[in-house]
Amino acid sequence: MKIDLHVHTKEISICGHMPAEEVVRRYKASGYDCIVITNHFNTYTSSHFEEQGVTDFFKQYQKAYLLAKEEGEKAGLLVLNGYEIRFDGSDSDYLVYGMSDGTASDYKKLFSMRPRDFSALAEEQGFLFYQAHPFRNNMKITNPELLFGIEIKNGNPRHDSRNDIAEIWAKKFNLHMIAGSDAHRQEDVGGTGIITDREIKDINGLMTVLRSDDYTII
Repeated sequence: MKIDLHVHTKEISICGHMPAEEVVRRYKASGYDCIVITNHFNTYTSSHFEEQGVTDFFKQYQKAYLLAKEEGEKAGLLVLNGYEIRFDGSDSDYLVYGMSDGTASDYKKLFSMRPRDFSALAEEQGFLFYQAHPFRNNMKITNPELLFGIEIKNGNPRHDSRNDIAEIWAKKFNLHMIAGSDAHRQEDVGGTGIITDREIKDINGLMTVLRSDDYTII
């Protein structure tokens, strides 16, 4: 299966240019079998929606994911849910897979955490915590001991994510390595991702593949 682990849709990510329907259509046409919607999950984004009268940002977030999932079912593309979280007072971004709805619904508490506290929560609850594009400008490199892994290949063409350095760093500290297109615009679709021989049907299947490193980065 060909999978993109880092995809945004216009419905939530303010900097996104593609609605869910277009994202699904373009990924299907590019030969992908699965994408993970990792929209921006932070105070800035939630405040944006609150200013528009949205009282529960998590419900809005889930609504956008379910729209993408529905479009995926029509097109024959598996669409899974993830998060690109940023903590208050930080410019660093993190990719999260397998976090429960119950945990994510208390989003204000999550945003106020620090990486150490969130790492402990991930360990306790069994979800996966990666730093996204850790060597991009304005990012602060997180203590490797707090992370399950890092994104060593980010395909966004408008940023220098220094992917070569990220890969060296991951190998030095024995971190799990992932890749994602960080797709926001049409030209970003299909920039990178992973391929696995395993058949994935849901988020639990994806987490099994990620935990075992049973994939190849493309």
